Amino acid sequence: MKKIFILIIIVFVLISSSTLAFFIWNNNFNQDIEVGFNLNGLDAYINYNKGTDVLTGTLLSSKDYSGGISTEIELWKSPSAAFRNIYGHIYLDITTIGANLTNEEALKWVITSNGEVLNEGNFVGQTEESYVILDTNIPLSTTKQLFQVYIWLDESMEINEGIEGEKLSTKIRAEATEVIYPEIGVKYVSSLMYYDNEMINNDDPDGNIRYMGKDPNNYVLFNNELWRIIGVFNVKSSVDGPYEKKMKIIRDESLGRIYWDTNNTNDWSTASLQTYLNEDYYNGLNIEAKKIIEEVYWNLGGTSIKNYEWNCLTKDFYYYERDEKAYTERPTYWIGKIGLMYPSDYGYSTSGGNTTDRSSCLAKALCNWDDDIYSDCKNNNYLFGAQGRFLLSSNSIYVFYIHTIGSVYDSYPFTNYEVLPTVYLKSSVEIVAGTGTSTNPYILSIK
Repeated sequence: MKKIFILIIIVFVLISSSTLAFFIWNNNFNQDIEVGFNLNGLDAYINYNKGTDVLTGTLLSSKDYSGGISTEIELWKSPSAAFRNIYGHIYLDITTIGANLTNEEALKWVITSNGEVLNEGNFVGQTEESYVILDTNIPLSTTKQLFQVYIWLDESMEINEGIEGEKLSTKIRAEATEVIYPEIGVKYVSSLMYYDNEMINNDDPDGNIRYMGKDPNNYVLFNNELWRIIGVFNVKSSVDGPYEKKMKIIRDESLGRIYWDTNNTNDWSTASLQTYLNEDYYNGLNIEAKKIIEEVYWNLGGTSIKNYEWNCLTKDFYYYERDEKAYTERPTYWIGKIGLMYPSDYGYSTSGGNTTDRSSCLAKALCNWDDDIYSDCKNNNYLFGAQGRFLLSSNSIYVFYIHTIGSVYDSYPFTNYEVLPTVYLKSSVEIVAGTGTSTNPYILSIK
């Protein structure tokens, strides 16, 4: 029988959504090459090693795939992505295929792992610039997984002699996606701690997980608007209820300047701003937004001393906010849907910078963040704005706000500063899409 051969050229490619990494190896270049790429804007990577390959060869017919031309590849996720649900996909891109090969059923491909055939098929109907799906949705671990890809010509089938001398050029392409599971809104943000994400910290007294920095990727679409995830907190929905982890989000843009209380009383439970946010403003939210807001227990503690008498650090405010003995004749909690950020939320959201690192910011009283030496504390803090912003905390007479110079000051309730509504989301809220950037915010859903 006349032997028929096909010239096979195999090239290896690794492609991400934004970067094309293109590598060609020849038989004289035998070292392993590790390739990583940023996965959809997240700090998770897949890696790809070439293993042993044959770039150019003559394909003769054989009784099974082991007699064909093959290559080995390794696919795994890096340790930094250990807690991500990442799945790999392997494709065979067709760059050149002879006209007679597109109808040849005997020309086949196979992908195996650990001696087991994972998938197989032929090239019938393939054209230049088309591709073959070798295997998809491969659960990746930090341990390398070895795959073998074969192209072979099945001698048990009738082979068209017209394919002799035809050329087939292919590229192996590896990609990956992240699958986000139910309740991942809380779990996803929490998991960022496990691989040293630069946008995350958990150094408040209770270890709540928070975003920090000038512009972290914490954008979320809520009420068809851009909001931002402050973090994940242990909160309860009633006085005696259990604590649960819930995401806390804040509107990215202010609603404008609104009075804290038109009666000049620093009691949030009766404040005109609280009534407006939880009645008129809440009623104006879309149905999807209303479905995922959780009514929770908000701490209303504060300090009994006045602005010019105190020297409060961020952690001091954190304790004052939760102190049930901060001052008398005021409720120490309120149960509702929409509130404001706390002074401690603002303080813990700084990343510091070159002139002042984060630890120095936290060791500096919030009332003194206007010091030029400490400008990095406010400038590298996404909760700082050009206009004064109200906070959910008070002292014996006044309410607190973030001044335009960056410090936390107090003021009479009958003043108007910028208002950024803040809410907690139900624990069952899922993040189903997005990367957290302002142009591709997280998309929320609930079953």
